[in-house]
Amino acid sequence: MKILARIVLGCAIVAVAAVGVLWMLVGFKEGSSLEELPYTIAGLLGAVGLAVVWWYAVGRSLALAVPMWLILALPGLLAAQQSLSLGVGLVVGLRLEREAVIESYAEEPIVWPGFDGPVGMTVRFDLIHPDGTDGLILGPEIRMGPALDIPRSALHATLTSGSGYFKDYFLDQTVAELTLLKPVLFQRLYVNPQAEQEYQRWVSSYQFNPGTRTSLEFYLHPGIVDYLVSESKVCLSKQAPGVPHCRDDQDNMTAACLKPGRRVPAEPVDHRGTDLSALWTVAIRPGMTADLSATLTSVLRGQSRLQGDAPAWSAMQRRLEPAGLTAAGYRACAPGEDSHTSSRICYCRD
Repeated sequence: MKILARIVLGCAIVAVAAVGVLWMLVGFKEGSSLEELPYTIAGLLGAVGLAVVWWYAVGRSLALAVPMWLILALPGLLAAQQSLSLGVGLVVGLRLEREAVIESYAEEPIVWPGFDGPVGMTVRFDLIHPDGTDGLILGPEIRMGPALDIPRSALHATLTSGSGYFKDYFLDQTVAELTLLKPVLFQRLYVNPQAEQEYQRWVSSYQFNPGTRTSLEFYLHPGIVDYLVSESKVCLSKQAPGVPHCRDDQDNMTAACLKPGRRVPAEPVDHRGTDLSALWTVAIRPGMTADLSATLTSVLRGQSRLQGDAPAWSAMQRRLEPAGLTAAGYRACAPGEDSHTSSRICYCRD
């Protein structure tokens, strides 16, 4: 009976170890965030606990215990490695949030021919940070509205980069579909001089410089801009206000129209009050994201020319909506490469 009980217990432990290894390998592939730290620590403690249980179940026989310990070592080591990685990321992120300072902040309106005012804003500043900081500095997003207090568990790249009007929905906010300024994730107009890989050449994100100072430059446009080929070719999200619905003879995959039956986009709210508010994060390599939103928000409210100027903010947003592009001489582009898709509509100017 004792031998049978050991066999059953051993099979159960092996099954638990296998499930733990598969779960963590999938987690490594998909990425990780702070909310997973309790689970990885629990996995490590669970492996140790099962090793102790088996030790007593085999009568503290080293010869019988070692084979099972070797089996439990794999999930235990994986859990330990992931816990250490997340822990280091947490410490690095908290230190960066505490010590980061913005210096030499400057703005320059982005002005294109044919428009009666700016269609975006270039912001430049130096980020002062702890020596040896490593990570990817993502582009900021700016709204004219209440501060966006994002739960730390939600601070990872899948929730804090890209997107447009509907970011607030994905972040579970209650500040409505506020318009925003942000770098265009898919663009060919601005080159990233710090790109280490070809795919980073057109993406507005940066690596930290060696030392304690990194100079940054971001080209911010209204959030409805989905793909920016050039000043003469602008692609918007098809959820932008004013995008027409497709006729029966049009294919929404390639035409400049919204699929019939799709929800008519709500008119976005340009601002809630007149204070600027930033969402700005840094992806720390061990799998964590540092939140520098408050640091940038303070600078914007003290130095940005858009702070308190709701008419200028609203006008900038409207210029790149379909009606504003049409007034500036743009027309729907012909179908083809880098043109309309099921999610974007493109406007061209000769």
